[in-house]
Amino acid sequence: MWAYFKLEFFQFMRNKKNIAIYVILLFFSCYFAIKIAPTYNPIEKVEVNEIEARYETREEFLNNVVINDGTHHLTRYAAAIFPEWNEYDKQRLDAINQNNLKEYAEATYKWYAYSDNMIFYRGGGVLYYNPGYYTFGNNYATMDGHFGYLYNASRYEGYTEVNSDLTINIFEERTALQTLQRLLNSYLPLILIVSCILFTVDIVLKDRRNPTLLQGLPLSDWRKLMVKGFVSLLGSVLAIIPLSVGLLIIGVQNGFGDFGLPVPIYIADDIFSNRMMWEYLIQNMLLIIFWFSLIISLVLLASVTLKNEFANLFVASVLVLAELMYFNRGIGAIKDFHWYPTSYVQVGQITSGYRNYLYASEALTFGSGLAIIGLCTCMFLFFTFLLSNRRKFKLL
Repeated sequence: MWAYFKLEFFQFMRNKKNIAIYVILLFFSCYFAIKIAPTYNPIEKVEVNEIEARYETREEFLNNVVINDGTHHLTRYAAAIFPEWNEYDKQRLDAINQNNLKEYAEATYKWYAYSDNMIFYRGGGVLYYNPGYYTFGNNYATMDGHFGYLYNASRYEGYTEVNSDLTINIFEERTALQTLQRLLNSYLPLILIVSCILFTVDIVLKDRRNPTLLQGLPLSDWRKLMVKGFVSLLGSVLAIIPLSVGLLIIGVQNGFGDFGLPVPIYIADDIFSNRMMWEYLIQNMLLIIFWFSLIISLVLLASVTLKNEFANLFVASVLVLAELMYFNRGIGAIKDFHWYPTSYVQVGQITSGYRNYLYASEALTFGSGLAIIGLCTCMFLFFTFLLSNRRKFKLL
Protein backbone atom coordinates (compact mmCIF):
# COMPACT_ATOMS: atom_id res chain seq x y z
CA MET A 1 0.00 0.00 0.00
CA TRP A 2 2.79 2.43 0.96
CA ALA A 3 4.71 1.67 -2.23
CA TYR A 4 1.58 2.31 -4.30
CA PHE A 5 0.96 5.57 -2.44
CA LYS A 6 4.48 6.78 -3.23
CA LEU A 7 4.01 5.80 -6.87
CA GLU A 8 0.73 7.71 -7.14
CA PHE A 9 2.07 10.73 -5.26
CA PHE A 10 5.16 11.04 -7.43
CA GLN A 11 3.03 10.69 -10.56
CA PHE A 12 0.68 13.36 -9.21
CA MET A 13 3.51 15.81 -8.49
CA ARG A 14 5.15 15.19 -11.87
CA ASN A 15 1.93 15.57 -13.82
CA LYS A 16 2.35 18.60 -16.11
CA LYS A 17 -1.26 19.61 -15.65
CA ASN A 18 -0.90 19.64 -11.88
CA ILE A 19 2.37 21.56 -12.04
CA ALA A 20 0.66 24.13 -14.27
CA ILE A 21 -2.16 24.52 -11.73
CA TYR A 22 0.31 25.18 -8.91
CA VAL A 23 2.17 27.71 -11.06
CA ILE A 24 -1.09 29.49 -11.96
CA LEU A 25 -2.08 29.64 -8.29
CA LEU A 26 1.32 31.08 -7.42
CA PHE A 27 1.02 33.68 -10.16
CA PHE A 28 -2.49 34.61 -9.09
CA SER A 29 -1.38 34.88 -5.47
CA CYS A 30 1.54 37.19 -6.25
CA TYR A 31 -0.50 39.27 -8.70
CA PHE A 32 -3.23 39.73 -6.10
CA ALA A 33 -0.75 40.75 -3.40
CA ILE A 34 1.14 43.20 -5.61
CA LYS A 35 -1.61 44.67 -7.81
CA ILE A 36 -5.06 44.05 -6.31
CA ALA A 37 -4.63 44.08 -2.52
CA PRO A 38 -3.10 47.62 -2.41
CA THR A 39 -6.18 48.97 -4.23
CA TYR A 40 -8.57 47.54 -1.64
CA ASN A 41 -10.95 50.35 -0.66
CA PRO A 42 -13.13 49.32 2.29
CA ILE A 43 -16.47 51.01 2.77
CA GLU A 44 -15.76 51.57 6.45
CA LYS A 45 -12.42 53.37 6.73
CA VAL A 46 -10.71 55.45 9.40
CA GLU A 47 -11.45 58.83 7.83
CA VAL A 48 -10.51 61.61 10.26
CA ASN A 49 -11.57 64.37 7.86
CA GLU A 50 -14.96 62.75 7.33
CA ILE A 51 -15.56 62.32 11.07
CA GLU A 52 -14.48 65.90 11.71
CA ALA A 53 -16.70 67.31 8.95
CA ARG A 54 -19.70 65.36 10.21
CA TYR A 55 -19.05 66.42 13.80
CA GLU A 56 -18.64 70.12 12.98
CA THR A 57 -21.75 70.20 10.78
CA ARG A 58 -23.90 68.69 13.50
CA GLU A 59 -22.32 70.84 16.18
CA GLU A 60 -23.04 73.97 14.15
CA PHE A 61 -26.65 72.87 13.80
CA LEU A 62 -27.01 72.17 17.54
CA ASN A 63 -25.46 75.52 18.49
CA ASN A 64 -27.83 77.51 16.28
CA VAL A 65 -31.11 75.58 16.25
CA VAL A 66 -34.06 77.11 18.07
CA ILE A 67 -36.81 74.76 19.20
CA ASN A 68 -40.29 76.23 19.65
CA ASP A 69 -43.89 75.33 18.97
CA GLY A 70 -43.50 75.96 15.24
CA THR A 71 -40.36 73.86 14.77
CA HIS A 72 -40.62 71.13 12.14
CA HIS A 73 -40.77 67.62 13.55
CA LEU A 74 -37.66 66.54 11.64
CA THR A 75 -35.72 69.45 13.12
CA ARG A 76 -36.85 68.37 16.58
CA TYR A 77 -35.82 64.82 15.75
CA ALA A 78 -32.36 65.93 14.61
CA ALA A 79 -31.87 68.04 17.71
CA ALA A 80 -32.77 65.01 19.83
CA ILE A 81 -30.45 62.46 18.24
CA PHE A 82 -27.43 64.54 17.21
CA PRO A 83 -25.96 65.17 20.70
CA GLU A 84 -25.21 61.48 21.42
CA TRP A 85 -24.00 60.94 17.87
CA ASN A 86 -21.60 63.86 18.21
CA GLU A 87 -20.45 62.65 21.60
CA TYR A 88 -19.18 59.44 20.02
CA ASP A 89 -17.63 61.27 17.06
CA LYS A 90 -15.85 63.66 19.47
CA GLN A 91 -14.48 60.67 21.39
CA ARG A 92 -13.28 59.12 18.14
CA LEU A 93 -11.52 62.32 17.05
CA ASP A 94 -9.83 62.81 20.41
CA ALA A 95 -8.70 59.18 20.55
CA ILE A 96 -7.27 59.12 17.02
CA ASN A 97 -5.48 62.45 17.54
CA GLN A 98 -3.93 61.08 20.74
CA ASN A 99 -3.12 57.78 18.97
CA ASN A 100 -5.12 55.93 21.62
CA LEU A 101 -6.50 53.21 19.36
CA LYS A 102 -8.12 51.28 22.21
CA GLU A 103 -10.32 54.23 23.10
CA TYR A 104 -10.96 54.81 19.40
CA ALA A 105 -12.19 51.22 19.07
CA GLU A 106 -14.52 51.63 22.05
CA ALA A 107 -16.00 54.90 20.79
CA THR A 108 -16.34 53.51 17.26
CA TYR A 109 -18.14 50.39 18.49
CA LYS A 110 -20.68 52.62 20.28
CA TRP A 111 -20.94 54.87 17.22
CA TYR A 112 -21.83 51.98 14.89
CA ALA A 113 -24.35 50.50 17.32
CA TYR A 114 -26.03 53.87 17.85
CA SER A 115 -25.94 54.77 14.15
CA ASP A 116 -27.55 51.50 13.11
CA ASN A 117 -30.27 51.90 15.72
CA MET A 118 -31.04 55.42 14.49
CA ILE A 119 -30.93 54.60 10.77
CA PHE A 120 -32.56 51.17 10.59
CA TYR A 121 -35.08 51.26 13.42
CA ARG A 122 -35.80 54.95 13.99
CA GLY A 123 -34.64 56.65 10.80
CA GLY A 124 -38.05 56.88 9.21
CA GLY A 125 -36.51 56.84 5.74
CA VAL A 126 -34.64 60.12 6.21
CA LEU A 127 -31.35 58.72 7.52
CA TYR A 128 -28.94 56.64 5.46
CA TYR A 129 -25.90 54.44 5.85
CA ASN A 130 -22.47 55.08 4.38
CA PRO A 131 -22.92 55.99 0.68
CA GLY A 132 -20.60 53.10 -0.23
CA TYR A 133 -23.46 50.66 0.32
CA TYR A 134 -25.70 52.42 -2.20
CA THR A 135 -24.03 51.18 -5.36
CA PHE A 136 -25.82 51.20 -8.70
CA GLY A 137 -28.37 48.42 -9.02
CA ASN A 138 -28.18 47.32 -5.37
CA ASN A 139 -31.76 46.80 -4.29
CA TYR A 140 -30.62 45.67 -0.84
CA ALA A 141 -28.47 48.67 0.07
CA THR A 142 -30.27 49.30 3.35
CA MET A 143 -30.00 45.65 4.39
CA ASP A 144 -26.31 45.60 3.41
CA GLY A 145 -25.72 48.76 5.43
CA HIS A 146 -27.58 47.29 8.38
CA PHE A 147 -25.43 44.15 8.28
CA GLY A 148 -22.26 46.18 7.75
CA TYR A 149 -22.86 48.48 10.72
CA LEU A 150 -23.73 45.58 13.04
CA TYR A 151 -20.66 43.70 11.78
CA ASN A 152 -18.41 46.66 12.50
CA ALA A 153 -19.99 47.32 15.88
CA SER A 154 -19.24 43.72 16.87
CA ARG A 155 -15.72 43.90 15.39
CA TYR A 156 -14.75 47.09 17.20
CA GLU A 157 -16.24 45.83 20.43
CA GLY A 158 -13.99 42.80 20.05
CA TYR A 159 -10.95 45.07 19.59
CA THR A 160 -11.61 46.57 23.02
CA GLU A 161 -11.39 43.11 24.59
CA VAL A 162 -8.23 41.69 22.95
CA ASN A 163 -4.61 42.21 23.92
CA SER A 164 -3.45 42.67 20.34
CA ASP A 165 -1.53 45.76 19.25
CA LEU A 166 -4.11 47.71 17.26
CA THR A 167 -3.25 49.56 14.05
CA ILE A 168 -5.12 51.44 11.36
CA ASN A 169 -4.51 48.52 9.00
CA ILE A 170 -6.28 46.24 11.48
CA PHE A 171 -9.21 48.65 11.70
CA GLU A 172 -9.48 48.68 7.91
CA GLU A 173 -8.91 44.88 7.66
CA ARG A 174 -5.82 45.19 5.46
CA THR A 175 -3.49 42.79 7.32
CA ALA A 176 -2.58 39.40 5.85
CA LEU A 177 -4.87 37.35 8.10
CA GLN A 178 -7.77 39.76 7.63
CA THR A 179 -7.20 39.69 3.87
CA LEU A 180 -7.41 35.89 4.06
CA GLN A 181 -10.64 36.27 6.02
CA ARG A 182 -12.08 38.54 3.33
CA LEU A 183 -11.01 36.17 0.55
CA LEU A 184 -12.62 33.23 2.33
CA ASN A 185 -15.85 35.23 2.26
CA SER A 186 -15.35 35.81 -1.46
CA TYR A 187 -13.93 33.62 -4.23
CA LEU A 188 -11.02 31.80 -2.54
CA PRO A 189 -13.07 28.67 -1.61
CA LEU A 190 -14.21 28.39 -5.24
CA ILE A 191 -10.63 28.66 -6.47
CA LEU A 192 -9.55 25.85 -4.14
CA ILE A 193 -12.53 23.64 -5.02
CA VAL A 194 -12.02 24.14 -8.77
CA SER A 195 -8.33 23.31 -8.30
CA CYS A 196 -9.36 20.11 -6.53
CA ILE A 197 -11.61 19.20 -9.48
CA LEU A 198 -8.77 19.74 -11.95
CA PHE A 199 -6.35 17.74 -9.81
CA THR A 200 -8.77 14.82 -9.52
CA VAL A 201 -10.42 14.66 -12.92
CA ASP A 202 -7.78 12.32 -14.39
CA ILE A 203 -6.51 10.62 -11.22
CA VAL A 204 -8.08 7.30 -12.27
CA LEU A 205 -8.22 7.53 -16.04
CA LYS A 206 -4.55 8.49 -16.43
CA ASP A 207 -3.69 4.81 -15.80
CA ARG A 208 -4.99 3.96 -19.25
CA ARG A 209 -1.49 4.88 -20.43
CA ASN A 210 0.07 2.13 -18.27
CA PRO A 211 -2.62 -0.56 -17.79
CA THR A 212 -0.19 -3.46 -17.35
CA LEU A 213 1.58 -1.69 -14.48
CA LEU A 214 -1.71 -1.17 -12.65
CA GLN A 215 -2.89 -4.72 -13.19
CA GLY A 216 0.33 -6.13 -11.77
CA LEU A 217 -0.10 -4.48 -8.37
CA PRO A 218 -1.30 -6.81 -5.55
CA LEU A 219 -4.08 -4.44 -4.42
CA SER A 220 -7.83 -4.55 -4.81
CA ASP A 221 -9.45 -1.94 -7.03
CA TRP A 222 -11.14 -0.39 -3.99
CA ARG A 223 -7.80 0.13 -2.25
CA LYS A 224 -6.30 1.59 -5.40
CA LEU A 225 -9.17 4.05 -5.60
CA MET A 226 -8.76 5.04 -1.94
CA VAL A 227 -5.05 5.66 -2.41
CA LYS A 228 -5.77 7.78 -5.48
CA GLY A 229 -8.39 9.72 -3.56
CA PHE A 230 -6.02 10.36 -0.66
CA VAL A 231 -3.26 11.53 -3.03
CA SER A 232 -5.70 13.91 -4.68
CA LEU A 233 -6.82 15.20 -1.27
CA LEU A 234 -3.22 15.77 -0.21
CA GLY A 235 -2.41 17.50 -3.49
CA SER A 236 -5.45 19.76 -3.12
CA VAL A 237 -4.42 20.75 0.41
CA LEU A 238 -0.91 21.54 -0.86
CA ALA A 239 -2.48 24.18 -3.13
CA ILE A 240 -2.49 26.36 -0.02
CA ILE A 241 1.31 26.68 -0.27
CA PRO A 242 1.50 28.75 -3.50
CA LEU A 243 -1.49 30.81 -2.36
CA SER A 244 0.22 31.61 0.94
CA VAL A 245 3.06 33.39 -0.89
CA GLY A 246 0.74 36.28 -1.62
CA LEU A 247 -0.25 36.50 2.05
CA LEU A 248 3.42 36.73 3.00
CA ILE A 249 3.81 39.69 0.61
CA ILE A 250 0.72 41.38 2.07
CA GLY A 251 2.03 40.72 5.57
CA VAL A 252 5.30 42.50 4.78
CA GLN A 253 3.36 45.46 3.36
CA ASN A 254 0.49 45.82 5.85
CA GLY A 255 1.33 43.58 8.79
CA PHE A 256 0.38 39.98 9.39
CA GLY A 257 -2.36 40.60 11.95
CA ASP A 258 -3.02 38.44 14.96
CA PHE A 259 -4.65 35.03 15.40
CA GLY A 260 -6.40 36.51 18.44
CA LEU A 261 -8.21 39.20 16.43
CA PRO A 262 -12.03 39.04 16.60
CA VAL A 263 -14.08 37.83 13.64
CA PRO A 264 -17.78 38.77 13.86
CA ILE A 265 -20.11 35.82 13.32
CA TYR A 266 -23.76 36.46 12.48
CA ILE A 267 -26.00 34.28 14.64
CA ALA A 268 -29.62 35.29 13.98
CA ASP A 269 -32.03 38.17 14.50
CA ASP A 270 -29.32 40.84 14.12
CA ILE A 271 -27.14 39.21 16.78
CA PHE A 272 -23.39 38.87 16.30
CA SER A 273 -20.85 36.94 18.33
CA ASN A 274 -17.10 37.40 17.99
CA ARG A 275 -14.85 34.42 17.33
CA MET A 276 -11.06 34.41 17.40
CA MET A 277 -9.28 34.44 14.05
CA TRP A 278 -7.54 31.10 14.60
CA GLU A 279 -10.86 29.38 15.36
CA TYR A 280 -12.50 30.93 12.30
CA LEU A 281 -9.65 29.81 10.02
CA ILE A 282 -9.68 26.26 11.41
CA GLN A 283 -13.41 25.95 10.75
CA ASN A 284 -12.94 27.18 7.19
CA MET A 285 -10.10 24.74 6.61
CA LEU A 286 -12.18 21.83 7.91
CA LEU A 287 -15.14 22.71 5.70
CA ILE A 288 -12.88 23.12 2.66
CA ILE A 289 -11.30 19.70 3.33
CA PHE A 290 -14.78 18.20 3.54
CA TRP A 291 -15.54 19.82 0.19
CA PHE A 292 -12.36 18.33 -1.25
CA SER A 293 -13.48 14.91 0.02
CA LEU A 294 -16.92 15.35 -1.55
CA ILE A 295 -15.48 16.37 -4.91
CA ILE A 296 -12.95 13.54 -4.92
CA SER A 297 -15.51 10.90 -3.97
CA LEU A 298 -17.86 12.12 -6.72
CA VAL A 299 -15.09 12.12 -9.33
CA LEU A 300 -13.99 8.62 -8.29
CA LEU A 301 -17.57 7.40 -8.69
CA ALA A 302 -17.87 9.12 -12.07
CA SER A 303 -14.51 7.69 -13.15
CA VAL A 304 -15.57 4.09 -12.57
CA THR A 305 -18.99 4.55 -14.18
CA LEU A 306 -18.62 7.11 -16.98
CA LYS A 307 -14.89 6.60 -17.63
CA ASN A 308 -14.46 9.92 -19.38
CA GLU A 309 -12.47 12.92 -18.13
CA PHE A 310 -14.83 15.50 -19.63
CA ALA A 311 -17.76 13.73 -17.98
CA ASN A 312 -15.91 13.88 -14.66
CA LEU A 313 -15.29 17.58 -15.14
CA PHE A 314 -18.92 18.23 -16.06
CA VAL A 315 -20.39 16.32 -13.12
CA ALA A 316 -18.10 17.99 -10.58
CA SER A 317 -18.72 21.44 -12.08
CA VAL A 318 -22.48 20.98 -11.87
CA LEU A 319 -22.16 20.15 -8.17
CA VAL A 320 -20.18 23.31 -7.50
CA LEU A 321 -22.31 25.66 -9.62
CA ALA A 322 -25.75 24.23 -8.84
CA GLU A 323 -26.51 26.88 -6.23
CA LEU A 324 -26.68 29.50 -8.98
CA MET A 325 -29.86 27.83 -10.27
CA TYR A 326 -31.91 28.40 -7.10
CA PHE A 327 -30.28 31.08 -4.96
CA ASN A 328 -32.29 34.21 -4.36
CA ARG A 329 -31.92 36.52 -1.43
CA GLY A 330 -34.32 35.58 1.38
CA ILE A 331 -35.38 32.29 -0.23
CA GLY A 332 -34.33 30.31 2.84
CA ALA A 333 -37.37 31.63 4.67
CA ILE A 334 -39.72 29.63 2.43
CA LYS A 335 -37.63 26.67 1.24
CA ASP A 336 -35.24 24.33 3.07
CA PHE A 337 -32.18 24.69 0.86
CA HIS A 338 -29.94 23.98 3.83
CA TRP A 339 -30.37 20.27 3.05
CA TYR A 340 -28.52 20.71 -0.24
CA PRO A 341 -24.73 20.29 -0.11
CA THR A 342 -24.49 22.82 -2.94
CA SER A 343 -25.67 25.55 -0.55
CA TYR A 344 -22.37 25.32 1.34
CA VAL A 345 -19.97 26.18 -1.50
CA GLN A 346 -19.35 29.68 -0.12
CA VAL A 347 -17.38 28.32 2.81
CA GLY A 348 -16.36 31.63 4.41
CA GLN A 349 -19.88 32.98 4.22
CA ILE A 350 -21.16 29.83 5.91
CA THR A 351 -18.74 29.99 8.85
CA SER A 352 -19.26 33.76 9.26
CA GLY A 353 -23.04 33.42 9.15
CA TYR A 354 -23.39 35.84 6.22
CA ARG A 355 -25.00 33.14 4.07
CA ASN A 356 -27.69 32.75 6.72
CA TYR A 357 -28.31 36.48 6.49
CA LEU A 358 -28.65 36.32 2.71
CA TYR A 359 -30.91 33.26 2.78
CA ALA A 360 -32.93 34.60 5.74
CA SER A 361 -32.32 31.29 7.44
CA GLU A 362 -30.71 30.02 10.63
CA ALA A 363 -29.90 26.51 9.36
CA LEU A 364 -26.84 27.11 7.16
CA THR A 365 -24.24 26.55 9.85
CA PHE A 366 -20.75 25.13 10.06
CA GLY A 367 -22.06 22.02 11.82
CA SER A 368 -24.84 21.33 9.34
CA GLY A 369 -22.38 21.83 6.48
CA LEU A 370 -20.01 19.23 7.87
CA ALA A 371 -22.87 16.79 8.46
CA ILE A 372 -24.49 17.10 5.02
CA ILE A 373 -21.26 17.19 3.02
CA GLY A 374 -19.87 14.30 5.08
CA LEU A 375 -23.03 12.24 4.51
CA CYS A 376 -22.94 12.83 0.75
CA THR A 377 -19.25 11.90 0.67
CA CYS A 378 -19.98 8.63 2.46
CA MET A 379 -22.79 7.88 0.00
CA PHE A 380 -20.54 8.41 -3.03
CA LEU A 381 -17.81 6.26 -1.49
CA PHE A 382 -20.31 3.53 -0.64
CA PHE A 383 -21.55 3.32 -4.24
CA THR A 384 -17.95 3.35 -5.48
CA PHE A 385 -17.16 0.48 -3.10
CA LEU A 386 -20.11 -1.56 -4.37
CA LEU A 387 -19.14 -1.03 -8.00
CA SER A 388 -15.45 -1.78 -7.45
CA ASN A 389 -16.26 -5.11 -5.78
CA ARG A 390 -18.42 -6.46 -8.57
CA ARG A 391 -16.90 -9.50 -10.27
CA LYS A 392 -17.16 -8.02 -13.75
CA PHE A 393 -15.77 -4.65 -12.70
CA LYS A 394 -12.62 -3.36 -14.39
CA LEU A 395 -10.95 -0.21 -13.14
CA LEU A 396 -10.03 1.00 -16.64
